[in-house]
Amino acid sequence: MDNPDITTPDTDRLPLTRSLEADVRAEFAVTPISEGLSGSALVKVLGDLDVQGESLLAALSEAGYKNPDSDSEAVIRWVDATFNHWTSHFPLAPEMQALVEGMRPMAAAFALTDARFYVPGGHALHRLLDVIHSGFQGWHAGLGASATSMLEGAGDVVERACSDFPSEPRVDEMLALLREKMEGHHRQLEQLDDVLLEREWTTLGDDAARLSVAKALNKIVSQHELPGSVARFIKSDWFESGVQTVREQGFKGDAWRTFTDTTQLLAEAVQPVSRNDESGQRRLNTTMQQLPTTLSKLLVSLQPDADAVAGAVGLIEYALLRNLRGEDLGLLHAEPIKIEGLATDTSDSEEALEELGISRGNWFALDTPEGETRIRYVGSLVDNHYLLFMDFLGARTLRKTWPEFRALVSSGEARCLQAPDSFCLSMVQTIDLRRAERAKEDAELAAAAAEEQAEAARAQAAMAETLQGEAPAETYREDDERPSEISTPPAETQRNENSAPPSVEAPYESNTVVKLQIPMGTWMGFHDRDPPLMAKVAVRDLEKDSYIFTNRDGIKLRELTVPQLVALIDRDMVDILERKTNFRETVNQMRSDQERLGTGVS
Repeated sequence: MDNPDITTPDTDRLPLTRSLEADVRAEFAVTPISEGLSGSALVKVLGDLDVQGESLLAALSEAGYKNPDSDSEAVIRWVDATFNHWTSHFPLAPEMQALVEGMRPMAAAFALTDARFYVPGGHALHRLLDVIHSGFQGWHAGLGASATSMLEGAGDVVERACSDFPSEPRVDEMLALLREKMEGHHRQLEQLDDVLLEREWTTLGDDAARLSVAKALNKIVSQHELPGSVARFIKSDWFESGVQTVREQGFKGDAWRTFTDTTQLLAEAVQPVSRNDESGQRRLNTTMQQLPTTLSKLLVSLQPDADAVAGAVGLIEYALLRNLRGEDLGLLHAEPIKIEGLATDTSDSEEALEELGISRGNWFALDTPEGETRIRYVGSLVDNHYLLFMDFLGARTLRKTWPEFRALVSSGEARCLQAPDSFCLSMVQTIDLRRAERAKEDAELAAAAAEEQAEAARAQAAMAETLQGEAPAETYREDDERPSEISTPPAETQRNENSAPPSVEAPYESNTVVKLQIPMGTWMGFHDRDPPLMAKVAVRDLEKDSYIFTNRDGIKLRELTVPQLVALIDRDMVDILERKTNFRETVNQMRSDQERLGTGVS
């Protein structure tokens, strides 16, 4: 039934739009049966059922119970399909997976008794399963005693939720308890993020500073064309001064911000300014007066050598003066600062990371020589150059460069596990998949039927073509002899007019049917087979009172007794394809003659 207006005050729940019940019963319908387990009897059985990783229907069968009735079986099949989809597309560690599998019977019991279960997010069990998944998706074996204790706690929650089978209030109670615990655990991990990043930065030392400064300067240089003298200045003395500034004061202070702002100002100050651009000329004059002083203060790598500072700044002043005069500075695209391991493109942007699910707090499954492990993304260092990860207990686990981790994701060795409301998603996607399967099956059946019709048409066309080539019609004048005309010897007994018409299956006695004589080589078409069979008369077996029919190569296709052949003729299942006489008229005439002879009519 549809419930378009269902809402919920819980902000963590899915927005509820409609019930899936009609779709479930339509897509998972089975052949109706007159009896089977249903209602409270089926719910009671489900409460005692141990699925042990198998489907509910299989578990019921193995336990010796009758199959559910048709309506109940459709619901159970959907619940099975939903759990199968959920555990395969959003997998937990095997130990945790075994816990949630134990809730499969309770899910079926709620689906059979509570219409709200068909609304994704509308039932407490949906939310409990989603909280278990989001809370324990980073859990894996091998984390030690603390992790084992958390697994035992989750098992206790599941056991208590199933204790009053099936009770939504009990499930709600366990949901609140587990949610509180998992939210507290997640807050602890978030508090550790910055601590781990600071420790990692200290471990990287001078390499991190040089990488960070190079990335910042390369970004500015890539956006502007520069005179050769200015580009060399930025990549040498200015770069070393930036590294020293970061090493002494870090990235969060005013010194680093002033350094990057000054770099941007220098790159803009050597761009051409038209003499007619009064505003641009005023800005350039102001920059010439202020920039040299600022550069002198920030060139810490050359200090306290005043002559070296003055020489470096003098080159910049000369470039600014030439720009003010409108001279050509020979602007060009400068090569970036190159440091081993430093990417020179923009593939490590925040957008690129987010496309692969690399966002703070997201979990990944990572294949290692020791087996699968699960890691949580902590954050990046050196402007996304390094990516740092922790485990379920908050311990530093892995540091990879962005290109290295991107390769792991591309190869499938690293897989993002983040999937909010995963069980609710599976409830919907299972129906969509089933609908697609049924549509595919219908299309295949339609294609098969069309192919059968086409094959029958081809067979008929081939038969007609063969007859035209191998059994041409013969034309006779009225006084010509008709060699294919059918004759019959005198009948021994009169046919019983009140007897039942002959059939292919019924036995015939030779004295109750017309004995036919058909010329050899006569082509006949038989419609009692699919596709129809075309054959010619090859042999007349007098002992068996039968005809043997072959194809054009003399291979036997079938053998019919005279009574069987007459029965087929009576049912309009035989065509005489060689046009020498009207076969049916001949048969009827022969019967009439036999009846006359039997009654003494001359």
